[in-house]
Amino acid sequence: MKITGIETRLYRIPPAVHIEDAIQRTSHWEFIVTTVKTDAGISGTGFAYTNGMGGSAIRELVDTYLAHLVLGHDPVNVERIWRSCWWELHSLGSGGMTRFALASIDIALWDILAQHAGVPLYRLLGGTRDRIRAYASGINMHLDGEALLEQMRGFVAQGYRAVKMKVGRDNPAEDVERVGAVRRLIGPGMRLMLDVNQAWTAGEAIRRTTLLRPFDPFWLEEPLLADDREGHAHVRRATGVPIAVGETIYTRYEFADYIRAGAVDILQADIIRVGGFTEWMKIAKLAESFNLPIAPHFMMELSVHALCAVPNGLMLEDLKGGSMTELGILIEPMRVENGELAPAARPGHGIVLDLKALSRYEVTGKVSGVTATRTFALE
Repeated sequence: MKITGIETRLYRIPPAVHIEDAIQRTSHWEFIVTTVKTDAGISGTGFAYTNGMGGSAIRELVDTYLAHLVLGHDPVNVERIWRSCWWELHSLGSGGMTRFALASIDIALWDILAQHAGVPLYRLLGGTRDRIRAYASGINMHLDGEALLEQMRGFVAQGYRAVKMKVGRDNPAEDVERVGAVRRLIGPGMRLMLDVNQAWTAGEAIRRTTLLRPFDPFWLEEPLLADDREGHAHVRRATGVPIAVGETIYTRYEFADYIRAGAVDILQADIIRVGGFTEWMKIAKLAESFNLPIAPHFMMELSVHALCAVPNGLMLEDLKGGSMTELGILIEPMRVENGELAPAARPGHGIVLDLKALSRYEVTGKVSGVTATRTFALE
């Protein structure tokens, strides 16, 4: 089997709901979709995404700098292809957009391999379980009072047994009020996760987490800049609250450093941001070696395969307003039922895009209409 063609397209899609956290607002999701064709008649679909910035650069990396390395190779040699692409891009940086470009090819290759084997991807990768518990993830920094509680009531009514909310308001008392109200609503039996999105310093995180600890957070996510390993270790030791990180960590080497530093309890390796399933599986096995669970960030339709493949898969993130199903771009929607999600049963990853629905969002040339995403940006 040989790779005969690679085609990459860029789409900019408005979120299904208002999305805002402690440091950013998202006006568009960007999806980079890579189709890899083979002489066996099997095509694989790969993905990358951004929060609205960099999609055209990722498309260019794939089309101009990686495609020629991949064409003519046997997709079975997925590790060889990944490493070749990684070395080609490494001088640009070991993380960030280079990993996004890698992911869009790697995911397509694993889709091909699972189709070729005639099994769903999660079974090819390990097949530990057939479904995984999901949590409802609300990007809801702008919500408080009845609006916040109404969102949480909706999550509970849909069968979720775990929910996540954003914290990091300027006034700590507002976070205390919001988190306390949610805990009272959902009761002591449900898991409640808090996400800071890197907004605090270590000292501030300790002070504010001490105020929030009475509400029994299941984890505190990204309290500090992801670059600050020692700071996360300090917060973890000082507060006793489990620390979850990984959304903005890009390599297995960085995850290993976090583990060695005693800075993490739950690894949240994002399949796209680490460069696809090839790297993600290594990170999952690294975590398993230290008896740590893994709960990947975002991309529910892909993450379900990863979580069902490995024994230390913890929970799936169903990001409200961000799933492909909610964005209306799938022919076969995937929905959480009774708080759990099962992978698609068809061979491959089973994600069938609605190309007609996507076509209205395609960007063929230069991206326009870009707005600042970071709330810390100069005004």
